[in-house]
Amino acid sequence: MTQQHTVAQGETLLRIAKQYGYQTSKALYNHPSNAEFKALRPDPNLIYPGDKITIPPKKEKFIPLRTNSINSFVVQNEKEYFRLQVSYDDGDDVAGKRVVLNIGSQTIDTVLQSDGLIEVELNNNDALTGTVDLYLNEGETTPTKSFNVQIGNLDPIETFSGVQGRCNMLGFNCGKVDGVMGKKTRIGVKEFQYEHDLDIDGIPGPKTKAKLQQVFGS
Repeated sequence: MTQQHTVAQGETLLRIAKQYGYQTSKALYNHPSNAEFKALRPDPNLIYPGDKITIPPKKEKFIPLRTNSINSFVVQNEKEYFRLQVSYDDGDDVAGKRVVLNIGSQTIDTVLQSDGLIEVELNNNDALTGTVDLYLNEGETTPTKSFNVQIGNLDPIETFSGVQGRCNMLGFNCGKVDGVMGKKTRIGVKEFQYEHDLDIDGIPGPKTKAKLQQVFGS
């Protein structure tokens, strides 16, 4: 029996798929019944609360086996990752700076490489929340910067909340990510526009959104 799932804030496509017994997000994303959803969300890692996803009925597979021989099976499985990139706005090297991540049930205490990129494989069914502590000065016992993370909560660039989330993480303070185009959001957008030689009007139009998506990486 075909079902329909309405995306809630914080859900990922992979976790929705596993909820219904599928092992990969592609089983839903590439299914013909979700063609409209796929066209709406060209990046399967960026889905939006309220999106409708069709859950097709699972089909049993019957595979002929050879007798008196070894039969090999390959089971597809998809992993989730948390990726963080840290950089100074003036371009200084971040190599050697200490970072402590608490993501779900994991604690990762490491140092940054020159690209500032950290990638962590998430455990199945772990909470998609955590904290990041940055120790930017040598010998520090308390973090220079700390912030909370909510994996799966970044909305598509087409939305005001998606603009706010990306600006905030890039250091252009838009205030609370609430989808409201208020005074603080306009100031943050203007700062981003000034930094990247765009028309400074505080309006996240197509050019501003395209540049924001390019700078942020998604």
